[in-house]
Amino acid sequence: MLNFGAFIAFMGVNAATFVRYFLRAERKTIWPVLWPLLGFGICGYIFLQLSMPAKKTWCRLGGRRVDLWVWKTSGFRKTMSFEAPPE
Repeated sequence: MLNFGAFIAFMGVNAATFVRYFLRAERKTIWPVLWPLLGFGICGYIFLQLSMPAKKTWCRLGGRRVDLWVWKTSGFRKTMSFEAPPE
C-alpha cells in the first residue's frame, strides 16, 4: 500500500510539472514536456502492476479525501488556507 501512495504522488508531481512548464508557459517547447510525460508514463506503468488489494484500499481512502476537499472548498470555488490563524 505504501508503494501505491508513492506512485500516485510521483505521478502528481510529474503532472504538475507538465502543467506549470507547458500549459501555463508563454513559450511552448517540447523539452520541458518530454521528461514529465516520460516520468508520468513510467510511474503509471509500475502503478498498474501493483496488486489489486492495494489499489482498492488506496482508491477508497483517496476518494474519501477528495470528497472532503471538494466539500471544504465549496466545489473548488474557494481556496483553502494553510496559514495559522492569528492569536
